Amino acid sequence: MDDFSDAILKETDVLASITPLDVAIALVATAILNGILAFLYMRTHGGYSYSKSFVQALILVGITVTLIMVIIGSDIARAFALVGAMSIVRFRTPVKDTKDLVFLFAGIAVGMACGTGFYHFAAIFVGAMVVLVLAMYFTRFGDIKDEGMVLKMRMKAGNRDNVAKLCGDMCERFSVVSVSRMDGEDGMEDIIYEVHLKRGVTYAQLVDKLSGAVEPLTISLLVGEGTVNA
Repeated sequence: MDDFSDAILKETDVLASITPLDVAIALVATAILNGILAFLYMRTHGGYSYSKSFVQALILVGITVTLIMVIIGSDIARAFALVGAMSIVRFRTPVKDTKDLVFLFAGIAVGMACGTGFYHFAAIFVGAMVVLVLAMYFTRFGDIKDEGMVLKMRMKAGNRDNVAKLCGDMCERFSVVSVSRMDGEDGMEDIIYEVHLKRGVTYAQLVDKLSGAVEPLTISLLVGEGTVNA
Protein backbone atom coordinates (compact mmCIF):
# COMPACT_ATOMS: atom_id res chain seq x y z
CA MET A 1 0.00 0.00 0.00
CA ASP A 2 2.83 2.35 0.84
CA ASP A 3 4.52 1.61 -2.49
CA PHE A 4 1.30 2.40 -4.34
CA SER A 5 0.92 5.70 -2.50
CA ASP A 6 4.55 6.63 -3.19
CA ALA A 7 4.03 5.93 -6.91
CA ILE A 8 0.96 8.17 -7.03
CA LEU A 9 2.76 10.98 -5.19
CA LYS A 10 5.77 10.67 -7.48
CA GLU A 11 3.59 10.87 -10.57
CA THR A 12 1.82 13.90 -9.15
CA ASP A 13 5.16 15.62 -8.61
CA VAL A 14 6.15 14.91 -12.23
CA LEU A 15 2.94 16.42 -13.57
CA ALA A 16 3.28 19.43 -11.27
CA SER A 17 6.75 20.09 -12.61
CA ILE A 18 5.33 20.54 -16.13
CA THR A 19 4.16 24.11 -16.47
CA PRO A 20 1.97 25.61 -19.19
CA LEU A 21 5.06 27.52 -20.34
CA ASP A 22 6.90 24.22 -20.89
CA VAL A 23 4.01 22.92 -22.98
CA ALA A 24 3.86 26.15 -24.98
CA ILE A 25 7.61 26.05 -25.68
CA ALA A 26 7.37 22.43 -26.83
CA LEU A 27 4.45 23.18 -29.15
CA VAL A 28 6.09 26.27 -30.65
CA ALA A 29 9.39 24.43 -31.18
CA THR A 30 7.55 21.57 -32.89
CA ALA A 31 5.56 23.95 -35.09
CA ILE A 32 8.75 25.75 -36.21
CA LEU A 33 10.75 22.60 -36.90
CA ASN A 34 7.87 20.83 -38.66
CA GLY A 35 7.23 24.03 -40.58
CA ILE A 36 10.77 23.71 -41.92
CA LEU A 37 10.04 20.11 -42.91
CA ALA A 38 6.80 21.20 -44.59
CA PHE A 39 8.61 23.92 -46.57
CA LEU A 40 11.28 21.38 -47.53
CA TYR A 41 8.56 19.02 -48.75
CA MET A 42 6.96 21.78 -50.82
CA ARG A 43 10.32 22.78 -52.31
CA THR A 44 11.38 19.27 -53.33
CA HIS A 45 8.04 17.67 -54.20
CA GLY A 46 7.69 16.27 -57.69
CA GLY A 47 4.82 14.74 -59.63
CA TYR A 48 1.08 15.23 -59.55
CA SER A 49 0.21 13.98 -56.06
CA TYR A 50 0.80 17.27 -54.19
CA SER A 51 -1.73 17.96 -51.43
CA LYS A 52 -2.03 21.17 -49.40
CA SER A 53 -3.81 19.18 -46.69
CA PHE A 54 -0.81 16.88 -46.34
CA VAL A 55 1.57 19.84 -45.90
CA GLN A 56 -0.64 21.27 -43.17
CA ALA A 57 -0.98 17.84 -41.58
CA LEU A 58 2.81 17.63 -41.21
CA ILE A 59 2.70 20.53 -38.77
CA LEU A 60 -0.53 19.55 -37.03
CA VAL A 61 0.48 15.93 -36.45
CA GLY A 62 3.75 17.10 -34.91
CA ILE A 63 2.17 19.35 -32.31
CA THR A 64 -0.44 16.68 -31.55
CA VAL A 65 2.28 14.12 -30.87
CA THR A 66 4.13 16.69 -28.75
CA LEU A 67 1.18 17.13 -26.41
CA ILE A 68 0.66 13.36 -26.26
CA MET A 69 4.29 12.86 -25.24
CA VAL A 70 4.00 15.56 -22.58
CA ILE A 71 0.89 13.91 -21.14
CA ILE A 72 2.33 10.40 -21.23
CA GLY A 73 5.70 11.36 -19.75
CA SER A 74 7.23 8.21 -18.33
CA ASP A 75 3.92 6.63 -17.31
CA ILE A 76 3.50 3.18 -18.87
CA ALA A 77 -0.19 3.00 -17.93
CA ARG A 78 -0.92 6.17 -19.90
CA ALA A 79 1.01 4.82 -22.85
CA PHE A 80 -1.12 1.67 -22.95
CA ALA A 81 -4.26 3.74 -22.50
CA LEU A 82 -3.24 5.84 -25.50
CA VAL A 83 -2.69 2.71 -27.61
CA GLY A 84 -6.16 1.50 -26.66
CA ALA A 85 -7.74 4.82 -27.52
CA MET A 86 -5.95 5.11 -30.86
CA SER A 87 -6.94 1.56 -31.82
CA ILE A 88 -10.56 2.75 -31.98
CA VAL A 89 -9.72 5.22 -34.74
CA ARG A 90 -9.40 3.84 -38.26
CA PHE A 91 -7.04 5.67 -40.59
CA ARG A 92 -8.01 5.05 -44.21
CA THR A 93 -6.25 7.92 -46.00
CA PRO A 94 -3.89 6.37 -48.59
CA VAL A 95 -0.34 7.68 -48.88
CA LYS A 96 0.36 8.03 -52.59
CA ASP A 97 4.11 8.58 -52.43
CA THR A 98 6.69 6.73 -50.35
CA LYS A 99 8.46 10.00 -49.59
CA ASP A 100 5.22 11.40 -48.16
CA LEU A 101 5.29 8.60 -45.61
CA VAL A 102 8.90 9.44 -44.71
CA PHE A 103 8.01 13.10 -44.09
CA LEU A 104 5.02 12.05 -42.00
CA PHE A 105 7.21 9.87 -39.78
CA ALA A 106 9.76 12.68 -39.59
CA GLY A 107 7.06 15.05 -38.33
CA ILE A 108 6.01 12.51 -35.71
CA ALA A 109 9.65 12.02 -34.64
CA VAL A 110 10.11 15.78 -34.19
CA GLY A 111 6.92 15.92 -32.11
CA MET A 112 8.13 13.07 -29.90
CA ALA A 113 11.52 14.70 -29.39
CA CYS A 114 10.09 18.10 -28.51
CA GLY A 115 7.43 16.55 -26.29
CA THR A 116 10.12 14.87 -24.20
CA GLY A 117 12.34 17.96 -24.05
CA PHE A 118 15.03 16.89 -26.53
CA TYR A 119 14.88 20.08 -28.57
CA HIS A 120 18.51 19.94 -29.65
CA PHE A 121 18.06 16.40 -30.98
CA ALA A 122 14.99 17.51 -32.93
CA ALA A 123 16.87 20.49 -34.39
CA ILE A 124 19.82 18.32 -35.42
CA PHE A 125 17.45 15.82 -37.04
CA VAL A 126 15.63 18.52 -39.03
CA GLY A 127 18.97 19.99 -40.13
CA ALA A 128 20.13 16.57 -41.31
CA MET A 129 16.85 16.07 -43.18
CA VAL A 130 17.23 19.43 -44.93
CA VAL A 131 20.79 18.69 -46.03
CA LEU A 132 20.08 15.14 -47.22
CA VAL A 133 16.80 15.88 -49.02
CA LEU A 134 18.21 18.96 -50.79
CA ALA A 135 21.36 17.04 -51.75
CA MET A 136 19.29 14.24 -53.27
CA TYR A 137 16.98 16.73 -54.96
CA PHE A 138 19.68 18.81 -56.65
CA THR A 139 21.91 15.86 -57.57
CA ARG A 140 18.82 13.96 -58.84
CA PHE A 141 19.88 10.98 -56.78
CA GLY A 142 18.02 7.86 -57.84
CA ASP A 143 17.24 9.00 -61.39
CA ILE A 144 18.06 6.60 -64.19
CA LYS A 145 19.36 7.74 -67.55
CA ASP A 146 17.50 5.10 -69.54
CA GLU A 147 13.88 6.13 -69.10
CA GLY A 148 11.32 4.30 -71.16
CA MET A 149 7.83 5.39 -72.04
CA VAL A 150 4.67 3.62 -73.02
CA LEU A 151 3.31 4.28 -76.52
CA LYS A 152 -0.38 3.54 -77.03
CA MET A 153 -2.12 3.71 -80.42
CA ARG A 154 -5.40 2.75 -82.07
CA MET A 155 -4.74 1.95 -85.72
CA LYS A 156 -5.37 -0.49 -88.55
CA ALA A 157 -3.92 -3.91 -87.90
CA GLY A 158 -2.05 -3.92 -91.20
CA ASN A 159 0.12 -1.00 -90.13
CA ARG A 160 1.88 -2.89 -87.37
CA ASP A 161 4.88 -3.67 -89.58
CA ASN A 162 5.28 0.03 -90.49
CA VAL A 163 5.24 0.95 -86.80
CA ALA A 164 7.86 -1.71 -86.07
CA LYS A 165 10.09 -0.33 -88.83
CA LEU A 166 9.81 3.26 -87.57
CA CYS A 167 10.43 2.23 -83.97
CA GLY A 168 13.42 0.19 -85.12
CA ASP A 169 14.90 3.28 -86.78
CA MET A 170 14.25 5.72 -83.91
CA CYS A 171 14.43 3.55 -80.79
CA GLU A 172 17.30 1.74 -79.13
CA ARG A 173 14.78 -0.96 -78.29
CA PHE A 174 11.05 -1.42 -78.19
CA SER A 175 8.65 -4.20 -77.36
CA VAL A 176 4.96 -4.93 -77.72
CA VAL A 177 3.21 -4.90 -74.34
CA SER A 178 -0.31 -5.76 -75.41
CA VAL A 179 -2.63 -5.94 -78.44
CA SER A 180 -6.42 -5.81 -78.19
CA ARG A 181 -9.26 -5.67 -80.68
CA MET A 182 -12.79 -4.42 -80.05
CA ASP A 183 -15.89 -6.15 -81.40
CA GLY A 184 -17.56 -4.20 -84.16
CA GLU A 185 -14.38 -2.40 -85.23
CA ASP A 186 -13.09 -4.53 -88.08
CA GLY A 187 -9.42 -4.10 -88.81
CA MET A 188 -8.79 -1.76 -85.85
CA GLU A 189 -6.68 -2.64 -82.83
CA ASP A 190 -5.27 -1.03 -79.71
CA ILE A 191 -1.58 -1.73 -79.37
CA ILE A 192 0.79 -0.73 -76.59
CA TYR A 193 4.58 -0.52 -76.96
CA GLU A 194 7.35 0.14 -74.48
CA VAL A 195 9.90 2.34 -76.25
CA HIS A 196 13.42 3.58 -75.43
CA LEU A 197 14.55 6.26 -77.87
CA LYS A 198 17.97 6.62 -79.39
CA ARG A 199 20.17 9.50 -78.29
CA GLY A 200 19.08 12.74 -79.93
CA VAL A 201 15.60 11.52 -80.83
CA THR A 202 12.69 13.16 -79.06
CA TYR A 203 9.30 11.67 -78.34
CA ALA A 204 7.68 14.50 -80.30
CA GLN A 205 9.62 13.38 -83.38
CA LEU A 206 8.48 9.81 -82.88
CA VAL A 207 4.85 10.87 -82.57
CA ASP A 208 5.09 13.04 -85.70
CA LYS A 209 6.64 10.20 -87.73
CA LEU A 210 4.05 7.69 -86.61
CA SER A 211 1.17 10.11 -87.20
CA GLY A 212 2.33 10.72 -90.77
CA ALA A 213 3.14 7.11 -91.63
CA VAL A 214 0.28 5.07 -90.20
CA GLU A 215 -2.37 7.75 -89.45
CA PRO A 216 -3.57 6.25 -86.15
CA LEU A 217 -6.98 7.21 -84.79
CA THR A 218 -5.40 7.94 -81.40
CA ILE A 219 -1.82 8.09 -80.22
CA SER A 220 -0.51 8.84 -76.74
CA LEU A 221 2.68 8.58 -74.73
CA LEU A 222 2.50 7.61 -71.07
CA VAL A 223 5.47 8.80 -69.03
CA GLY A 224 7.12 6.59 -66.44
CA GLU A 225 7.25 7.33 -62.70
CA GLY A 226 10.86 8.55 -62.88
CA THR A 227 9.92 11.14 -65.48
CA VAL A 228 6.88 12.33 -63.54
CA ASN A 229 8.95 12.96 -60.42
CA ALA A 230 11.66 14.84 -62.30
